[in-house]
Amino acid sequence: MTDRTRFDAWASARPEPRLSDWLREISAPDWEAMVAHPLTTALAAGSLPRPVFARYLVQDYGFIDPFTALLGHAIGHAPAMADRVVLGQFVGMLTSDENTFFQRAFDAFDVPAGTRDRPDYLPVTDAFRDLLREVGDGQSYAEMMAVLVVTEWLYLSWATRVTAAPDLDPFYAEWIALHDNPDFVVFVEWLKTRLDAVGSELPDPAFARLAACFRRTVALERQFHDACLAAA
Repeated sequence: MTDRTRFDAWASARPEPRLSDWLREISAPDWEAMVAHPLTTALAAGSLPRPVFARYLVQDYGFIDPFTALLGHAIGHAPAMADRVVLGQFVGMLTSDENTFFQRAFDAFDVPAGTRDRPDYLPVTDAFRDLLREVGDGQSYAEMMAVLVVTEWLYLSWATRVTAAPDLDPFYAEWIALHDNPDFVVFVEWLKTRLDAVGSELPDPAFARLAACFRRTVALERQFHDACLAAA
């Protein structure tokens, strides 16, 4: 049985099937583990030590450059101007609000300039950076959307799950708010809708690659957060 036939069987039993929901289901248990990850739970509770949070942000910042490049590839391969507009707006947010957050946090947590500019990446960080470049170079808009859906939907999911402590460090609270706000909710839903549309049109081999890319991205997200916590 192929991934396409598995999806078709799954969809036939549901009144409003969505490809994005099926992809999330076949990515269990990594998806659930990531949404309820102890790192983000501790972050929201204020019990994550500041040096650990700072090291986590240094590793996470390593994704900004290849992720922006991936978005550039997605804009170039988008099937319509409407897609380019939404993705371009997200690039603007990523390279302004989110990038500025990292720089302010590094200053607040006394992260040395050398660590910011030339960090020692964890092996999983390098693997994730490789994935972003690989998918961007692969010229498959559907797979680019799969990576974007995983990275943004997972962050929205954990951010909406946690409850920030009343006296939470402002930078901890801002990191949560960056991934739990009305504009971000709308953007994630748009990503899922576009993935549903472009993915459903794929022939069997491309559909299988899409499903594998989605699962691989979810697994790397879990491994990344596991490694950041283990390195504490």
